[in-house]
Amino acid sequence: MKRTLALILALVMVMALVACGGDKPTSSTPTTPSNPTTSNPATPSNPTTSTPAEDPDAWKYGGTFIAASSNATSTQDPHDGAGSLGNSRWMDSIYEGFLCKSVEGVYYPQVCTYEASPDGKVVSITLRERYFSNGDKITIEDVWASLYRYAGSTTTATWDKYFKDCDIKVEGDTITFTHKQYNINFMQIMASTSCSVMPKEICDKYPVTGGEVQPNGLLRGGTLEKKINEDADVIGSGPYKLVSWSDVEVDMVRNDLYVADEFEGATGKAAPKRAYFDEIKIAVNTSEDSRTAAAIAGEYHLSWIGNPAMMPAAEAAGMIKYDQGTTWTHGMFFNLDPSNADSPIANVNVRKAIRASLDCNAVMLAVTGDQSAVALVPTPVQADTVYHNTIVADNEWNVHDQALAKEYLKKANYNGEPIVYLITAATSNNMHKAAMVAVSQMEKIGLNIELMLVDSGSHSNLRKDPKTGHDIGCWNVQKRDDNPVLHSTFVTGSQGWWNSDAKNAAIAKMKTAITGTPESIAAYEEYCQAVVDEVPYILYGHALNFNFVSDKVVYDVQGNSEYYWNSYFKK
Repeated sequence: MKRTLALILALVMVMALVACGGDKPTSSTPTTPSNPTTSNPATPSNPTTSTPAEDPDAWKYGGTFIAASSNATSTQDPHDGAGSLGNSRWMDSIYEGFLCKSVEGVYYPQVCTYEASPDGKVVSITLRERYFSNGDKITIEDVWASLYRYAGSTTTATWDKYFKDCDIKVEGDTITFTHKQYNINFMQIMASTSCSVMPKEICDKYPVTGGEVQPNGLLRGGTLEKKINEDADVIGSGPYKLVSWSDVEVDMVRNDLYVADEFEGATGKAAPKRAYFDEIKIAVNTSEDSRTAAAIAGEYHLSWIGNPAMMPAAEAAGMIKYDQGTTWTHGMFFNLDPSNADSPIANVNVRKAIRASLDCNAVMLAVTGDQSAVALVPTPVQADTVYHNTIVADNEWNVHDQALAKEYLKKANYNGEPIVYLITAATSNNMHKAAMVAVSQMEKIGLNIELMLVDSGSHSNLRKDPKTGHDIGCWNVQKRDDNPVLHSTFVTGSQGWWNSDAKNAAIAKMKTAITGTPESIAAYEEYCQAVVDEVPYILYGHALNFNFVSDKVVYDVQGNSEYYWNSYFKK
């Protein structure tokens, strides 16, 4: 206790001595957008660069914002792993894709507008009047070169996911993609930072080698042997532009040529990007103790703090706690492979008994160690999406009813046969923590649980093989914010080898229905009902991670994501 108090006092003293990074330097009012709006996401706005005579929000502009990252930024190249946490947050500020997606999953124009046929098989993107941060007007040659480079450098499996059986035609400033069948994956890449638009001359300077050009004109199976490695070659059309980059710090300044779009009702990446900060710095600090102390002292305006024991000190110092948006779903899955048909868990009533026995809050609390980080939402999709429903949650989930559980065991004629639970032996592992609490609850209703304790590497391999002797496995995975049929862990069934008529029919409908349509949503609801009826897995909920933000900052958080460009310093 004395040591803890000493640490807190030391941090408070440091706060008094360290100059606060939140003080805004005097700066001229930047160019601000006019206010055109459109209710049609496929129609571009026509903003101008004129500054209104009186801008009531002019005071928000200015200052240097410093965010701490626990992940090293491993590349300058958006076509090389831009989706990783250490890279995506700064690349999203510098680069733009063909389109962008709102928090709710609605697609809006970015570098291009788009039109889609009623059956979703034909998608046309048309270049808008847009400019790179160096002042060059974006051309259709830039758009095609960026698409060609991304497609050629990705894996063949990823290429097939987006571009297989797809004809492509370029006419004027329009590129038309015609798929043989509706492709549920395609719109993802149109709105992805991974497929960012950059100047053709940069694409040519860092070409893809190898591979073969396909009939649709795209390269497949190539390699990025030379990746972008010069700061001056990091050129996008986003609200910020790069000053310098290293594996320990990224420094960006406002792109004064950028004009924010104004789409009525748009959220997230589709909302207007004001670029209030003069400068944004992302500093890598892999030490949680050091990162937390520096944030409390005012050296960082934003920092991830994962240790619950350190959160009270941050909050006592006035920092504001925000859901970081990295949500991990924890659960167990049953080995329903035909080779395991003699197992007790092959009987659905045994699975229903296990579901009825579980106190999911207790399981998740063991995982997080912090009640505020527990979210009891048993679904593999984000709650903000149009697909979210409560069908699973409303049907005997988290009831921890031992009497009900024993009734199911009686129906199953369970007589104490062993049920083998595969878990990692590492006690610090979250899957181990979750499993041990779940096992204790299952044993209370009379189940005979045998633990198959293995090292982490073996656990990763064994849980993928239905013939290794386990009846129950455990897993955690990040939730999806798009079409749930793309979720290979808990929807398409790679965990548990679940195969049923109801599930297969629902999945088939989801794969042919356009993302976000009533038909697609209804098909996912049918899938969820199959989960209720057949219990192929049980999700406990998800764990939250938290960012702590300086009380000098108004931080823009929408849904499960944060946006640097619309955050600003308080007066």
